[in-house]
Amino acid sequence: MSIEIIPINGKSDFFDYQIFEESLKNTIGKNCSEAKIFLFNNFPVSVSVETNIDLILIIAIAPKDKNYYKPKRTKDRAIYFHNQIIPIKFVTKFQDDTISIDDNNQVVANEEYIDYSSEINSMRFSLISYLSNKCGYKKDDLYVQPLIFIQGKGDFVLNSYLVSETFDFNSIHKYFSQNSSDIFIAYKDWKNEFGYQNLPFDIERITNQASKDSEIGYLTKKKVERIGKQLSSSKVIFEELNKNLVIINGKAGTGKSSELLLLTMKCISNGQNTLYLTYNKLLIFDIAKTVKSYVNAKLNNNSDVKPGEGSVLTLHAFFYRLSKSLGVLHVLNADRIEKLLEVLKTRMHEIYYNIVSPEFSKQKIDLNSIKSIIQNHKTFDVGTKEVGIDFINFLQKRNISNSAELKKATIDFFNHKKQILGNIEANEVFLADYYGVLENTLLQIENPQQFYEKYNIEDKHELLDVAIGLSKKYEGEKDGKKTITEKGFIEFKNRRVGGHRRKRTLFIDEAQDCHRLEKEILISIYGSNNIVVANGGKEQLIRHVELCNWEVSKAKKLSIKKHATRNKSYRVKKTVVDFCNYVASKFQIDLNLEPIESEDEGELLFDFRQNHSEQEINEIFNHLNLKGEINGCTPYERLLVLLESNSQRENLSGQNEPQIETAIINEYGNIEDAPRLKRGTWKHIESLEKNDFMFWDGTVEDKSQLIVPSPNESRVIYYESCRGLEAWSVACFALDKFFSQKREDPDAEKYLIEDLFLNQNNEQRKSMYAATWALMALTRVIDTMYIQINDRNSEFGKIVVEYLNQKNKNVREIGKNASS
Repeated sequence: MSIEIIPINGKSDFFDYQIFEESLKNTIGKNCSEAKIFLFNNFPVSVSVETNIDLILIIAIAPKDKNYYKPKRTKDRAIYFHNQIIPIKFVTKFQDDTISIDDNNQVVANEEYIDYSSEINSMRFSLISYLSNKCGYKKDDLYVQPLIFIQGKGDFVLNSYLVSETFDFNSIHKYFSQNSSDIFIAYKDWKNEFGYQNLPFDIERITNQASKDSEIGYLTKKKVERIGKQLSSSKVIFEELNKNLVIINGKAGTGKSSELLLLTMKCISNGQNTLYLTYNKLLIFDIAKTVKSYVNAKLNNNSDVKPGEGSVLTLHAFFYRLSKSLGVLHVLNADRIEKLLEVLKTRMHEIYYNIVSPEFSKQKIDLNSIKSIIQNHKTFDVGTKEVGIDFINFLQKRNISNSAELKKATIDFFNHKKQILGNIEANEVFLADYYGVLENTLLQIENPQQFYEKYNIEDKHELLDVAIGLSKKYEGEKDGKKTITEKGFIEFKNRRVGGHRRKRTLFIDEAQDCHRLEKEILISIYGSNNIVVANGGKEQLIRHVELCNWEVSKAKKLSIKKHATRNKSYRVKKTVVDFCNYVASKFQIDLNLEPIESEDEGELLFDFRQNHSEQEINEIFNHLNLKGEINGCTPYERLLVLLESNSQRENLSGQNEPQIETAIINEYGNIEDAPRLKRGTWKHIESLEKNDFMFWDGTVEDKSQLIVPSPNESRVIYYESCRGLEAWSVACFALDKFFSQKREDPDAEKYLIEDLFLNQNNEQRKSMYAATWALMALTRVIDTMYIQINDRNSEFGKIVVEYLNQKNKNVREIGKNASS
């Protein structure tokens, strides 16, 4: 027997295989005559949205006498090596730089921290999940240790980092001998003789599954082809990258996100690093799969240029990591709560004494009329108006109808806000007080001296040293205690921010929904010239009550280049586009979408049945599935199921338990209720899976545990998570109920509250808000849309009935006899 080296999926361009083999035999080969080393180049599946895995190194030593490898020893004993699974990310952009470690074990280059901790965690979790969920490995027996190999002028090991000018087995041996791990067993089965003999079959399971999961269907193939074609053609917009802030304007479904993805690919193609930010957590899986498909195609064409890094994150994940790494989350304390309550008192005082109390002194009290007065008050700012709306809604729920009850209700309202604010735990500060975190993060970045003084950072050494780690060069001393110097704090901030910047071009989807503070933080880190945004109008505004103005920063006009997509949809066919325009016109929304050019105009199916037998639901889904299948779509591309979060659920445990109320702080510093929702599973999943459907369930409560869906899985998600996604066929369940729920959402009354043309009509504002959400769902489809309606007489149900009565081509009601 011998030491076998088996390359899989070609050979990597990041190192010399001959040198690697010679160094391996000179290292392991001294006392080992039988081992297997698999070098899985460019793992073809997108298992992590944070980064691609450039190489998976799998090493196993045959378990037999006098055949061993001892990479290290402790004081008492030698540590024997059995097997390892190492996903590796190669970082080459620092190859001309001197890389070092500071006294707090932080990797530093060019006075900036090199921090790949999120990529390391993502690779570890994602690969373990993939091997266990998709390849049949025992999850509890798996240990995966990712490695970041940084090519540069330096030679050291730091936990999951290996810095060297050359990647070979000498450097890997150094990594094994110097990192903190004392156990070299990645998979227990391979430690015994039978498991070792089965190792080739275990590896074959990975390669077979990866081959299936890296297949692309019709839609992805078209995307990759279009991207390749457009990248090879001359386009002015490419020349503006990294020179001006680029704004891509357009209506829903007209290709803004597609254009953004195209530009992302341009950068990756040229070896540049990118970061793609979006609000939708489930959209990042879709983008990551497309990016990976494109990179695979590029590498298969033997391109000379190594692709750049491409990361996809939600904006919330980005700002969480940023604020945590800067220590902001650790210094926000009770002072913030006191400040918020003072703001509430001031706004309540204005609302109560200027409006509510005088109105309650009248003989006839009309709470809706009082609400309208508050909404249209000329001197109240948006934050005060919001408090007023919440207060009136509180009074309506309690049926307060006279002055005697008003005072107590006012105190109860304030105490309620105070109580739910007090429920915010320290580890929930980010989610609960998101805008407060943003405000202080921006302050620390732009004015660290003021942040230092405001939060008395000098005396917070113990807190911040435990939380984020501080170099000794940042330390001072006062009264025998360690302190943080102002100069050291500023240097710490600069290194942290530089580590996030990482020479990347930033792409932001749905940028019209960004908050001013989010915009200013991103510009302050990356510079406006390194940012590209996809921007919709107010008809796509669903996250905030005001459009974000990307043309201005700190009251100064930025150097920008605008590009507008046409009103023509790049996705939706005529039959569904016509219905979208009909819905938009009913709610005075400026959509005017034009369909994609296609001989086949698609199909629109309405269903008024609330309950379906197993046979009925299978018939519906077989029809939707077949439409995509005959057009070459994978199950992932064929079908997207959208659910309203209550009426389509079952298996809900603890329904009678009281919901725990907590609080969030909104963009205007107001305290809002945030009830915790209970989740279940979709009631039709089990019967459909018996009919050979496979589903990726995105409705789970903890989305951090989700892995990237495979091509063989169709998605089941909530309406709120569908923005930016697409499928050949889309099934919308209880769309009218979703519309009604969004109409009663507290944010509906605050929608476009600064729009003077809407201020006179509260009901119109609420319906426009709900219709905006419904249109977001309707524009996810390419060909066939199925819409289930619970109530013909609901506001949205009536619109559907009106549209059906027009007898439009390719539009029909199914299950009509059963519903009548």
